[in-house]
Amino acid sequence: MSVTSYKDLSVCIITRDQREKLTKCLKAVKKHLPDADIAVLDTGSLDGSLRSAAAFTRNTGSFEWCDDFSKAKNACIEMARNDLVLVIDSDEYIEGFLTSGEGTGNIIGEYSEHPGAVGRIRRINSYINEQGLRVEYGEWINRLFDRRLFHFTGRIHEQVSLRNEGSGKDIYDYAMYRTGLKLFHDGYDLSPDELKKKAERNIALLQRETEEHSEDPYLFYQLGKSYYSGKKKEEAVKSFRKALELKPNKDREYLSDLYCLTGYALLETGRAGEALELLTPLKSEKRYGSDADFLFLYAMLLMNNMRFDEARETFIACTSLPPSSTEGTNSFMAWYNAGVISEVTGDRENAIVYYKNAGEFETARKSLERLK
Repeated sequence: MSVTSYKDLSVCIITRDQREKLTKCLKAVKKHLPDADIAVLDTGSLDGSLRSAAAFTRNTGSFEWCDDFSKAKNACIEMARNDLVLVIDSDEYIEGFLTSGEGTGNIIGEYSEHPGAVGRIRRINSYINEQGLRVEYGEWINRLFDRRLFHFTGRIHEQVSLRNEGSGKDIYDYAMYRTGLKLFHDGYDLSPDELKKKAERNIALLQRETEEHSEDPYLFYQLGKSYYSGKKKEEAVKSFRKALELKPNKDREYLSDLYCLTGYALLETGRAGEALELLTPLKSEKRYGSDADFLFLYAMLLMNNMRFDEARETFIACTSLPPSSTEGTNSFMAWYNAGVISEVTGDRENAIVYYKNAGEFETARKSLERLK
């Protein structure tokens, strides 16, 4: 079997005070993309990150931080020795290749089939949620492109954009395709204090962005996410509502997440009825009604509105759907909640069955032991 060469690919990484994670990231790049050019741009580390990077590449540099992630990433892609660039962060680690790249990991060959398009990579995010449970969710993100055609825009939560901003064309109107590359991301796996600091930094930058681009729903969506992760749920609701008022295009991928986060923020601020009213019209749409994350949230809202029979049926319906972004919404979490409803309504027999169906989910096991 021939070995794929990555000599025409540059991997671009910006970093700051992430020495251990950067080393792990670079080791993974060397393992899976062995002969690719690597460009590392440091934005002000005090922990010796650049010295660690020097063990993997000679193509390193420094950048004076200016509260603008796009400027830093664009400076990094200018350092690249190739026009085809893959941009990753120092807390992202290449794990291998999905089915489309099985055995070869030939993302170069994939790109040759989609010239001028933007390649999307599969990223798995891992963190501990408010209930102390490990959560993993997946998403497709735009990261592989020709730097002559594309660059980054946005001070934070930067997006790949066409370079011809002055043409009158939508800078996000371009072809995309899914690559076989898979990443693991632990950037959200932080202590409560670290999460709070990160949220506060992001909020400050996003507030500036929304002031400058007050008609962009994506920015208000991201601002709401930062408020939400920073435990500022009321502010999150306001930002999410603003994003929805601006009527984002229905084909925008983030729209599903926006509706779900709005629902959770309303639920967690005591407005489960309002959330149910917002989401009910969407349930009949295939995009939402067949998504386990959305249907799980809908069941939670039914349960909090005392519509227990409907909620239990909806949780059980989740288990017949394919996996969604959040692990467990189509399996152990749905079975556990069906068990909770059965238990509180006096249906002990079915509660036992549903708790058993939740498998090794610790909370369900404890509930099962209690009933036994």
